[in-house]
Amino acid sequence: MNSQIVGSQKPGILKKIGWVIMLLLATSVFFVAGRYLTLDPDVYFSEQKAVYMAHITMLIMHIVGAMLAILIGPFQFLPGIRKGRWLKVHRWLGRTYLLSILFGGLGGLYMAQFAYGGIISRLGFGALAILWLYSAYRAYKHIRNKEIEQHRQWMIRNYALTFAGVMLRVWVPLSGAVGIDFNTAYVVIGWMCWVPNLLVAEWIIRSSRGGRSQSRASIIGLFGKPVNRPKTAQIDS
Repeated sequence: MNSQIVGSQKPGILKKIGWVIMLLLATSVFFVAGRYLTLDPDVYFSEQKAVYMAHITMLIMHIVGAMLAILIGPFQFLPGIRKGRWLKVHRWLGRTYLLSILFGGLGGLYMAQFAYGGIISRLGFGALAILWLYSAYRAYKHIRNKEIEQHRQWMIRNYALTFAGVMLRVWVPLSGAVGIDFNTAYVVIGWMCWVPNLLVAEWIIRSSRGGRSQSRASIIGLFGKPVNRPKTAQIDS
């Protein structure tokens, strides 16, 4: 009995630890990226300084949208914010988040054509921007249709793509620390900053599906027939 209780508590503890780490990384990148809003060329990526200054409007649109989305995202996954008196806050944050993705994604898609590293990294960042916008659209479409579970799944995918802004700033110094040439590393990072994130998101979605199916099967096994579970509060982004 005690071992079952401990086992059931572990996933909850791990989720809380993961959420705290996610929030710390997101907050750190939010403040680091904020330097770009000073419009000081000296803070820009040195190899891309001229490109950034030539397309400053689209760059800032991308940065502001991404910054807001990165910071808002973790709070939207808190269970308590999706019900009761906090539900209205969740909805307004959701609207702000999706607008941030719209502007950040369009700005990112435009800037992808100028990405450092040539065609491979440009394709990587371009694919990221397209999937970022598409997953946000799917999440919005599902919540408008009151399809809560599908909305939740697409928001997990979307924030995994949003988190590319964090992982980009993790992989660049990490690759340098292990002695990988920057030019070579950046081409790979154009994909590495988001593809693994998406794979983790799919694993989380599949795991949660399995957990819910297993719980329902247990209820059926105990009582001999399906039990109608109470409906959760509907969420509107």
